Formats: sequence, C-alpha cells, structure tokens
Amino acid sequence: MPHRRPLSLSAPGMLVLFLALLTATSASAAQKKKQSGPPRCDRCSDLTRLQKELAEQQWLRHHFEQYLDWRLPPGPKGGDDERSTIQRMQDFAQAEFNAWLHSAPGGGSSSGQAEAATQLDTCQLMLPVRDANGQNKKNKDGTLVMRVVKPAEIRAQYCPALADMILTHEGQHQTDCRANKKQDKPMDMTNYRNFAAYDTRGYSAGIASLKKSIAALAKKCGWKGTTGKTKQPIPQVPTDQRKDIEEDIIPTPQELDALAGTLTGGKK
Repeated sequence: MPHRRPLSLSAPGMLVLFLALLTATSASAAQKKKQSGPPRCDRCSDLTRLQKELAEQQWLRHHFEQYLDWRLPPGPKGGDDERSTIQRMQDFAQAEFNAWLHSAPGGGSSSGQAEAATQLDTCQLMLPVRDANGQNKKNKDGTLVMRVVKPAEIRAQYCPALADMILTHEGQHQTDCRANKKQDKPMDMTNYRNFAAYDTRGYSAGIASLKKSIAALAKKCGWKGTTGKTKQPIPQVPTDQRKDIEEDIIPTPQELDALAGTLTGGKK
C-alpha cells in the first residue's frame, strides 16, 4: 500500500487548518496489533526517510507562501460548485501536491490526505476518523469526519521526530488561533490570504522542529557539520510580529544518504 501524505484541507461549516504530508502515516489496524509502541525513526537508516518528509513539508510551505505573493485560488468549476474559496484553494493544492508526489522530484508515488488539524472555532487539536484501510472517512457532503484528540494519541502513533513535528505544527496553529480570538477585531480566516499566512506559519514551525530532529540524529551518526542555525521568513500576523524563524542547519540530501548507511552512534 502506498504511503499517504496529509495535506491541508478545510471543510465548509468547520474551518480547519490541517497538517500536511507525512512519509510515515499512522499504522493500519493490522499493524497496530503487532506494534508494541510508536514506530522508530532514531536509526541512521531513518535519515533518508526524514529528509524526504522534510522535502515534502518544504514543498507545501512554499506552495501556500505563493498565495501571499501572487497565486489566486481557482474559481468555481460550475454553477453547482458550492465549495468555499478556502476549500477550492486547498483542493487545488492537494491536486498539485499529488502531481508532484508522482513526479521524479516527489518520489514517483503516493498521494495526499489530511492527517491532523486545528479547528479554528474552538482551537482544538483534531484527527480525521479513518476506516479499516487507513483512509479518511467523509460525510455525505464530502467533508471529513473529525474528532478531538489529545497529544498523547499522536505520540502513540508516530515516531518521536514526526510526532514532534505534527504537534509543533498544530501547536503553532493553536497558539495563533487563541491569540486571534482575543483580538478586538480578529482576522477573517475565510480570507484566503489570511488563511494561507496562518497555514504557512504552521509549516514553518513544523519544519524547524523536524530539522532539529534531523540535525541531532545526523550528529549521532557521525556528521561533523556545523551546529549553527539559519533564519527563514515567517508571515507576520497582528498577534506576532516576528519576521523570521530559526531553523537548524542540517546535512545536504547527499550527506544524509551517506550517513543513513552508517552504523555509528548506536543507531542501528
């Protein structure tokens, strides 16, 4: 079964910021029966997988950044298209993302589906409900069936590096959501540019978390590179005037491939 990457989607009547794309989704029902705990990603051999995850997260961040600069959401497909502007934007992003995943740069396989979310009315952490095959369930109107969860459930399903990325991504959304609700004039999240700004902030936070995990594992696997950090721009919002976010410097993809073949640092 191909991997399924979560992608940002929003449902009419329930505005949601979803986490995008994972190379290792939650285990299927059959796998969970055999699994005694969360999967591992602390071995040198896992570096290549984490690098692929990072590339996918960066692709999505870049895609939503484009809505802040020049890209416009696609228009309705016809008179019976009742999707919101946000939904059309997210559906188009999913189609482009899936096309990229099937290209050589994207790995040549797989498709995207929603993974974790922050509900913007309540600022609660949510997960899509899945069927026995791991596919997200949908309501009759095509929207996703969602449920509120605790962070511990996510940590039980994903290896630490990916769980940290998910919870950091959604944690940024929750922080921004609560701060926005306290404003005298909260930002209109049905405005696609505002939505894209908050979405990009979540990706930026998750990417910084994943880079931190990759850098730490690479050092255990013998990497002798820099321990420095670099700054990446982050969209400003009324409650947060930061202009950038710090990200760990990590090995190049070629270096990560080489390190993934080592057995140093006790990460077999």
